[in-house]
Amino acid sequence: MNQITPSPGNVIRARHRLWRVDDVRKNIAYVTSIDGGDTEQHQFYIPLEEIKRGQLERPDPNRVGTPQFNDLLLRAYRLSMLHGTAPLLSLQRSSVIPTDYQLVPVVMALDMPRVRLLIADDVGLGKTIEAGLIVTELLARQRARNLLVICPANLREQWREQLRRFFHLDARIISSRHRRQMERELPVGANPWEFYPFLITSVDYAKESSIKHQILAQRWDIVVIDEAHGVAKPHQNTPDEEVEMERWKFAQELAQSEKVNHLLLLTATPHSGYTDSYASLLRLLDVGAVSGPDHLPQIHREVARKHVCQRRRRDLEQWFSSGDGQASPFPERDQAEIIVPIGNAEREAIKAIREYGAAVMETALGTRHYYIAQWTVLHLHRRGLSSPEALRRSLKRREESLQQRRNRLEIDANEADPTVPAEVARANVLDTDTGERIDEEEAGRRVERMLYGSPEAIDAELELIAKALEAARKVTPKHDSKLKKLLTEVLPEQLRIYPKVLIFTKYKDTLEYLEQQIRGHSAFKGIEVHTLHGDMNERQRREGFAKFEKAEKAVLIATDCISEGVNLQHACAQIIHYELPWNPNRLEQRNGRVDRFGQREPVVYIRTLVMDERLDMAMLRLLVQKAAAIRSEYGWCPPYFADEREIIRILEAKGLAPIGPDGQLAFSFEDSGGEDDGLELYPRDALQRIHSESFYGQTDIQLPDVQQRLRKTYDTVASPEQVCEFVHSALSRFGCIVSENDDGTYRIVVNEPNLQMADTDNTVERATFDPKVALDDPEVIVLDLGHPLVRRLIDVVKLSVFRHERHYGRTAYRVTPDVEEVTALLYVLARYQVKTKPVSIIEELIPLVLPVYSDRPLPSAQAEALLNAKLSPQTRTTDEVCKTLADLLERNDLEPIIARAVDERKAEIVAERREWLRAMGTDGEEPMGLDTAPTSETPQASQLPEWLKGVDQLEVASTDLLTITLFYPG
Repeated sequence: MNQITPSPGNVIRARHRLWRVDDVRKNIAYVTSIDGGDTEQHQFYIPLEEIKRGQLERPDPNRVGTPQFNDLLLRAYRLSMLHGTAPLLSLQRSSVIPTDYQLVPVVMALDMPRVRLLIADDVGLGKTIEAGLIVTELLARQRARNLLVICPANLREQWREQLRRFFHLDARIISSRHRRQMERELPVGANPWEFYPFLITSVDYAKESSIKHQILAQRWDIVVIDEAHGVAKPHQNTPDEEVEMERWKFAQELAQSEKVNHLLLLTATPHSGYTDSYASLLRLLDVGAVSGPDHLPQIHREVARKHVCQRRRRDLEQWFSSGDGQASPFPERDQAEIIVPIGNAEREAIKAIREYGAAVMETALGTRHYYIAQWTVLHLHRRGLSSPEALRRSLKRREESLQQRRNRLEIDANEADPTVPAEVARANVLDTDTGERIDEEEAGRRVERMLYGSPEAIDAELELIAKALEAARKVTPKHDSKLKKLLTEVLPEQLRIYPKVLIFTKYKDTLEYLEQQIRGHSAFKGIEVHTLHGDMNERQRREGFAKFEKAEKAVLIATDCISEGVNLQHACAQIIHYELPWNPNRLEQRNGRVDRFGQREPVVYIRTLVMDERLDMAMLRLLVQKAAAIRSEYGWCPPYFADEREIIRILEAKGLAPIGPDGQLAFSFEDSGGEDDGLELYPRDALQRIHSESFYGQTDIQLPDVQQRLRKTYDTVASPEQVCEFVHSALSRFGCIVSENDDGTYRIVVNEPNLQMADTDNTVERATFDPKVALDDPEVIVLDLGHPLVRRLIDVVKLSVFRHERHYGRTAYRVTPDVEEVTALLYVLARYQVKTKPVSIIEELIPLVLPVYSDRPLPSAQAEALLNAKLSPQTRTTDEVCKTLADLLERNDLEPIIARAVDERKAEIVAERREWLRAMGTDGEEPMGLDTAPTSETPQASQLPEWLKGVDQLEVASTDLLTITLFYPG
C-alpha cells in the first residue's frame, strides 16, 4: 500500500494499528483507534508518520459466532457511532435531566462554528448544567478535546464534583497547592497545563503573571469563565482613572488569543449598572458586538443577541405557558424577615463594642492603618450581631494578639506590616470574594489580629476589650434574644412545614454555637444536626451532604462555603439566614441553593433573622428590602453596586460610620435623618441602563423547536431503556452478576477481568438507568453512555471483532421457515464526510439483505422481517455454515453490491436533509440540529446558520463489512 494523505472519515493503518481519522488540522491528524480497547483520541504529525489506507478485516468465514453476540456487537456499535443526524449528543452522555429551557444555550452553541456565548440566566436556572451540556456536546462531536474552567476559588471543588457526577469528566484542580501533587504524578518534563485534558483553576491564580503566561501558551478548545462579572473591566469615570485591571486584562488576553477556540461566560449579574463594565464582557466574546473605546463603548445589539442567553424566571414561566401547557418547573417563594428585639444584656454588649470601636479608630487616625481599622471595627460589630459567641471568640483572639504584641514591643518597636491586605479586609465585611489564598474564615481571623499603636494605646485597648468581653459574657444563651427566637419559634415552625431546614451563618464560631444549642434543646430530640464549613475538606463535605440528604428529619447549619455552586433542591426546601448578609447577591445565591429548577416542593420558605439594631435595620432597608422591590418590579436581582465608598457614605448618613466626611470620628450611632435620606444604593438611572441594555427573554429558539430536537435525539441515538437492555445483556454474556435491590436499583459485580478498570470499584451497590432516581439519592450511580462501565462494555464488545475468542459476534446463523433460500443479513459500517466547516463525520449502520446464491439483493426493509422471523429448532453443522460464509465472501459482485448500498444510503441522507432544509426555508422554522448545509436546491447559504452550511454535501469516506447473519430455510 502506498502512503496516503488522511482525510476525516478515512480508516488508516499506522503504527501497526487501524485508526479512524476524526479531523485534520494542518499537518496534525486526530485519530481514534478502531481495533480495540484504547478509545482515547491521538494526534499524528503527518509528515513523520507512515500512513496507509486501512480497512476492517472481513468477518472470518472459519468462525461461527452466536446470534446473541452478533446482536450485542451491533448494539455496541449503534451506541458508539458518530450520529451526524442526532440533534443533541450530550443527553446520553450525562446523568442530568435537563428541562427544555436548559437546552436553549446548547442549541445556540451548535449554531456557532466557534462557540462564543454569554449565559446570563438568573440564579437557580442551572447555568453550570447548561455549560456542562455544551462542553459534552462539543466533545461528543469531536469539536473539542480539552477544557479549562476558570472560577472563584470557592467554586473549584463544586465544578470538579459536578463535571464528575453529571458529565463523567475527570477534571483536575490546578493551584499552587494542587500543583505540587500533580507534578509528582506527571512524567518527567511534562507540563500539567498540557498533560491533563480537563482543568479547573481559580481566576486569582490564573491571573498571576507567571501562571498567566503558562495558560496563554497552551491551546484551549473550550474555556469556561464562571462568575464572569468578576473579570469584567471595572468602571472608570474617566479614561485615566486608575482601577484594578489584572483580572480583566488576563480575561481579555485569553479571549482574544488565537489559541482559544470556544468561550463560555457564566454569570447571573452581567451588568453592574455601568455600561463600560458590562460592554467589556460582550467584548470578550470577540464577535464584533462592541465597538468604540473602553470607556465609551457602543453595543451592537443585533450582533450581541445571537451570543447572549439571558433569562429571568418570569421569562421562563411565560415561555412554558406559551408551549403545550406545561406547568412552571419552579417553586413559589415564601420569604419574610423576622425582626428580633434586643435585650438589655445585648444592648450593653453593643454599647461596649461601639466605645471600643471609637477608641480603635482614634488610635489609627492619621496612620497608614486607618483604612483597615474601619473594616476591623465593622467586622467586630457584625460578629456581635451574629452571635454573642462569635463576638466573645473574636475579642478573645484580639486580646491574645494584643498581649503578644505588647510583649514584643518591649523588645522591638519596629513591628511588621499588617498581615491582611486591605482589599481582603473590605471583602470580609462586604460579603464579597476574599480571593484565592485567604478564605472568609481566615480573613476574619487575620482582621482580628491587625494591631497598631504605641504600648500605651495597646494598654488602653486591652482595658476596653476586657470591658467588652465582660459585657459579651453576660449574653448567655438565656439572654440571647435571637437564639431564643430561633429555638422557640422560627425553627419549630419551619420543621412543622417540612422536616428539613438549612440554616446559613457567615461565621464558623456562630455555626458551632448553634450546633451545640440545637443539639442540647429538648424540642429537637430525634432531629439530626449536621454542619458544613470552610475548614472541612471535600470528602468531609460530601459525607455531610449525603447524611443530610438521607436523613428523614434534619437541620444543616452551613457557612457560605456552600452559598454558591452547591445545589440542595432535592434535599431541602427551606432556609433560615441567621444573620443578614450585606451583599444582596450573596443572599440571593444562598436562596438559590433550594429555590431553583428541580425543587420538588411547591413552595420554598426563606426566613431572615434581623436584630432590631441600627446597623442591621439600616442594611435591611437599604440593601435587602430595596433589592426585593427591584426584583419584584424588574424580575431580576440588582447587582451589588456598592464599593467601600458607597457603604461608608451610607453609614455616615445613617450616623453609623466610623468616620465622618471631614476625617473626624463620627461614631455616634445616632440616626441622622429620615428613612432613606435621599440615598440610592441602586440608582434609578443605573437600573434603567441594566433594563434597556440587557437581553432578557430575547431568543430565537422556541419551545416546540427544542421539544422536536429532543424527540429526534432519542429516535436517532439511544433511550435510557436501550442502554439498559445493552448493559444487562452484555454483563450477562460476560458472566457478571446483576441483581435487583429492593428499591428497584441494581447491584452489579464486575468479575470479568477485561471489564475491570483501575481506580474503579468492581462492585456497584446501587445502579440505575433512570437519572430521576439518582436525584433523590446521591449514592445511586446512573449508568448512561458516558459512564466508564458502559463505555468499557461497549469497547470490550467491539474488541471481540479483533479477537477470535468465545465472544465472537461477527458471524451467526439462524434457521427459520420464513425464508425459502439461504439469505444473508449483512451490516455495513459506512462513514461519510460532510462538507461543513469544520468538516464533520457521520457513521451509519446499513442493513443489506442478500440471497447467498442469487444475483440481486432484496430491499433493505426485509432486514426487520428477518430479525423478527420465527425460529426453528433445526441446526446446521459448523462446516456447512463456514462453507456458506466462504461462498458469500467470495462473490465477485459483493463489493459492488455493498458500494451501491452505501451510495443509496448517502442519496437518502442527502434527500432527507434537502427536504428538511426546503421546509425550513418555506415555513421559517429553525433547523433541527444536524451537523451540515444546503445547495442550490435548498435555501440560500446566507440564510442558514454557519454550522449548517454544507449539510447536504456528503462523500463516502470509508466502508467496512461488520457482521453477517445467515438465515437457512427450515
